[in-house]
Amino acid sequence: MPAEKSRPDKHHAITKAASEMFLAEGFERASLDQIAHRAGVSKQTIYSHFADKKALFRAISAELTEKLTIPLKQPAGHGDLRSVLLRLGEDALAMMTNPASLDLHRLIVSAASQFPELGRAAYEAGALRMIDDLATLLTQRSQIGDGLKQPVGPKQARVMAEQFVGMLRGFHQIRGLLGVKPVPAAQRKAYVGACVDMLLRGA
Repeated sequence: MPAEKSRPDKHHAITKAASEMFLAEGFERASLDQIAHRAGVSKQTIYSHFADKKALFRAISAELTEKLTIPLKQPAGHGDLRSVLLRLGEDALAMMTNPASLDLHRLIVSAASQFPELGRAAYEAGALRMIDDLATLLTQRSQIGDGLKQPVGPKQARVMAEQFVGMLRGFHQIRGLLGVKPVPAAQRKAYVGACVDMLLRGA
């Protein structure tokens, strides 16, 4: 056991080590002894911050989800609807295919039977948040004739938002989850543009 850390950031050291261990080994295989060794603290110190391994896992999952979904929390910004959707789509696709995001996705799916609330929390922070914000954006912009042929109500806008997020996620995220080499950046950018155009044409 390495010497106990004396600096005041033991909590950060524990969560960082736990993130690395859970992502590398999964919930079942990662032990508190391994996490303590990696963090440079005693196992008792971990218990002084977290009740047990499950509590630590929940905290790590919530922290990673919060960090990875930051791009989805930015304001829609100015510009015409197509430009805003392109920026939003590119940011969202980058987040979905980020290696850390893919690891978190695998981790939560693998532990879903023990932590069903984590999947719901990740969905609410990621896809659901994007769908809600996008539906609001489409409704508002359609009222002023920006990008859409006619005004759309909240219900129709939500269906459109769900379809858009589904188009973005499907092909590229599946490739990432299965370890298939990602397509070139230019091709991904063109794909987002095609998704945006399909959304606007179908309105």
